[in-house]
Amino acid sequence: MPFTTSTTETETLERLQSLVKRAEQGDESALPELRAALDANPWIWERYGDLARQSQAAWLQLIAGTNLLLRESVERKAEQLRAELAGPGPSPLEKLLVERVIACWLQVQYADAAYAQLQGPSPGQHTAALKRQAGAQQRYLFAIKTLATVRKLLKPAPSTLELLGYPAGKRGGDRKQRPRRELAAAMAGMPQ
Repeated sequence: MPFTTSTTETETLERLQSLVKRAEQGDESALPELRAALDANPWIWERYGDLARQSQAAWLQLIAGTNLLLRESVERKAEQLRAELAGPGPSPLEKLLVERVIACWLQVQYADAAYAQLQGPSPGQHTAALKRQAGAQQRYLFAIKTLATVRKLLKPAPSTLELLGYPAGKRGGDRKQRPRRELAAAMAGMPQ
């Protein structure tokens, strides 16, 4: 039975698991069928190939352990942050950077919690926990700064009229707000 988009996800996953076992054991004959499955069902490779989400899932597991309430709550908070940071219509680069900010956010929260939970730490444990905390904070701030920088660089440059105080996208009708001689004087002072 070939892999198609009409195959149910459960059936596809069962067949894929069989293929994965063969592929993990080095069975080269599984590769063509595995590729066909991934071509017919892109949701599989999109989900499992999303290393940012896989990394975040590992951090969630580390943070929450077996506490399902904590895991679900932190996962929802991460989704909320992802939506807020991405905003409407993010570029592919912004999407990648948002994922990095989320991963670093998880790391910093874990480092803070781990430090707070140390009980009677030895000087070495105390130093290691502080170093982990500082490194996580540094990576987090760098990820945020990089996202902000990219957003600034992706923003279209303002037009001459916007630089002169006219609202974006407005033309002729706004000239009543400034007399023509003021506009001419302002433009005369601009480098050519």
